Amino acid sequence: NINPTRRTNYLTMVDRRRSAEAALLTGCCILASVLFSFDLIPFNNHEDPSLSSSELQRHLIAKGKRRTPKGSIQTSSSTSIRSWENNHLEPVTVTPDPSRETVLFWHIPKSGGTTTKAIYECLHQTLASRAGSLPKFGHDKDEEIVAFHPWRENGPTYVNVDTTGPEGIRHAKEMGLVPSGLADLIITGDPAFAIEHLYDDAHKGRVLVTFRHPVDRLVSKFYYLQTADWERAYNPHWKKLSVLEFAEKRNNENNVYVRSLVGKKNKEKVTEKDLKMAMKTLKERCVVGLTNYMEESIHRFNVVMDIDESGVENKKCMDQFFGGHVEKRNSNTHPIEIKGSPGWDALAKRNELDIRLYNYVKKLFKEQKEIIDLYAESMAVE
Repeated sequence: NINPTRRTNYLTMVDRRRSAEAALLTGCCILASVLFSFDLIPFNNHEDPSLSSSELQRHLIAKGKRRTPKGSIQTSSSTSIRSWENNHLEPVTVTPDPSRETVLFWHIPKSGGTTTKAIYECLHQTLASRAGSLPKFGHDKDEEIVAFHPWRENGPTYVNVDTTGPEGIRHAKEMGLVPSGLADLIITGDPAFAIEHLYDDAHKGRVLVTFRHPVDRLVSKFYYLQTADWERAYNPHWKKLSVLEFAEKRNNENNVYVRSLVGKKNKEKVTEKDLKMAMKTLKERCVVGLTNYMEESIHRFNVVMDIDESGVENKKCMDQFFGGHVEKRNSNTHPIEIKGSPGWDALAKRNELDIRLYNYVKKLFKEQKEIIDLYAESMAVE
């Protein structure tokens, strides 16, 4: 039997110890929260990305915190996106706000870009591309930025600038394209240059892009440019070539996905470090789509742009491209190059980094579904 006095003292000591432990635990939690909020505790990086729907992620997106989702490829601490990219684009964990953001679509040739453009023409979005700057429409010499209908009054709406390449992008910047708020969607083939020059800290954007397997894309380009006499790169002489001969003697593209994301020119070498940076950019700042899942990709883009697909006109547009009668734009039927064939292998050898990036994009596409669902949930509440 324990003496009553000693028992009381013992219980008091236990209570005090438990109180001290609870206070210490609370203090540690508060300290971790403070450090976390100031980015002093980094997210762990893993070889296999994971953007699972945790309560933390749901809270971050709902509250619009600028926090990168947990997970990515394994990167060193020196791997980071450029400062202008960080400052000019909203993170994927911030809920979209189309009223103050201008979306940029990176058009990769033969990867669903022409179809995407046609869809948003149909959805009555105002586009910035090349069409609005063509002299035949009479707005190429305007001193102010305007939106107009190039073909007919009830047709698609374009802004009078060309955002497809550096020269036009510089002019669009001088005209004040993004601050004007006229364009719903800027279309470009030069994403790094466009992001750096068109946006700023006060006028941020979002990036959308559809990817295709790099070898399939180049094979499609090879056959397409044999017959597309309306294209500037039209080359009927390629009809005499095999895919292997094209790959070894005529193809001047290599790792164009990575190259475009890091802003390197054709003659510059792309490296493993460039691949890491490209992956990080896609993970933290881009909503990715796949040409093999085009309808799902467009649905996701519509969520980002806050386009209501349930409206009569918008539903008609979506049915036009994804209903029973699918309308394809700029597509060409051609023989399939089998993986492992000499031609396929020759193209793959020159595009090894792009293939690795594409495989990463396929994982990212699956994982971003939860991000998009959270966007839709958060935007519906607002």
